[in-house]
Amino acid sequence: MNVVEESRRLAIRVPELRMKELTSKLTAMEQQELDSMVEMKFKAYPEVTKQQYAENVRLTAIRNLTFKDVTPKATLFQKLRKKENLKEYEIELSNEKDVAEYDLHFTFALELRQLMEDVGLGLDWPKMLPVDFAMYYTDKMDEDEKRWFLSFPDPAWCSAKLDEAKNLQEKAGAYGENMQQLIQWLHKHWEAGYKIYADIDPDDDDWD
Repeated sequence: MNVVEESRRLAIRVPELRMKELTSKLTAMEQQELDSMVEMKFKAYPEVTKQQYAENVRLTAIRNLTFKDVTPKATLFQKLRKKENLKEYEIELSNEKDVAEYDLHFTFALELRQLMEDVGLGLDWPKMLPVDFAMYYTDKMDEDEKRWFLSFPDPAWCSAKLDEAKNLQEKAGAYGENMQQLIQWLHKHWEAGYKIYADIDPDDDDWD
């Protein structure tokens, strides 16, 4: 595999493993694969400070969203060839209060996942918090990305799951005040009808 092909593989596979890691533990083989690829990156770019995880995760809470079709009109040439442009959409919100964001470090997001496992939500957590890479709600999206947004779980179900969790606030306290604040933020927004997703490394292009 040449350098270009290896770079492309890293750009795809590392985010895939990070997305999985945010909602469930990696297998020993997956963890070994991630560690190996991270080592390869830092050997190629020794000037970069070594760290295993992405710097940031952005939680986006969003509600009352509608999708606007912004597909460009087909050109005359495309019409003659009976070829249409691929569908493109934009999310529209009626009120700026219908979106909220919460930024945290990736390692702290892993602690959040561990807390969910500690309180008995390990199986539900991957459904409660959809995860993607560089997925910002203001970007144009294709059909698959639109379906992804529409697949988010019912906020009332997510809120109820937190209510059912065993000793959640007490166990969150063991991780510190910031964790308690994060749990309160999640519960508040799910309870208010927001759907929440995680965007890994939203402003980082180191893996491009």
